Amino acid sequence: MARDNSRPVRRRTLTRDKVIDAAIDAVDEAGWEQLSMSTLSSRLGIVAASLYNHVRGLDDVRAAVQARAMTDLGLHLREVAMGRSGRDGLRALIDAHRAWATTRPRRYQALTTAPIDRETLIAAALDANVALSTMLASCGVPEKNRLEVTIGMFSALHGFALLESSGFLGDEVALDRIYETVVRGVLAYVGVDSAQTRGEDAR
Repeated sequence: MARDNSRPVRRRTLTRDKVIDAAIDAVDEAGWEQLSMSTLSSRLGIVAASLYNHVRGLDDVRAAVQARAMTDLGLHLREVAMGRSGRDGLRALIDAHRAWATTRPRRYQALTTAPIDRETLIAAALDANVALSTMLASCGVPEKNRLEVTIGMFSALHGFALLESSGFLGDEVALDRIYETVVRGVLAYVGVDSAQTRGEDAR
């Protein structure tokens, strides 16, 4: 008997990338702590067991969300760093970090929570690390000191980003003025003279 080839073939349309996309959307809407396999399957309109065709479990999903967020931040920083150097370039990266964290507060929280898969997260941080290391080099920071400087910078900027994105500081304080104080401290820590002109930075 001849096979009937006129029927449409049902193809599996769900992929790992789509599962992670949905997980990121869920984090953006409800937060990192609310992400679960059951909420994710409901969001995708499938039974929870079907998720295991694409991911190994919740830790696998969480690790992928963190890596995707880090990759996204790194690409953003790399684009901002393009063609910049010196104090102005470093300031641009600092501002870009703030903008990314405040426009994606729950994703930022997910990114800066204890890593689920540290090796994968470190690999995903390549663009961010290269952008910052290159900028610090243009500011005259020796290579042997860049890791320590990077951690010190991040500690200050991350602290402010968490306070701002969480709403902890409320509306009673001038956030931009506090931010400028933090940035001045970071630039002084790096050893960049805040009085430098743009022309001097470009040299």
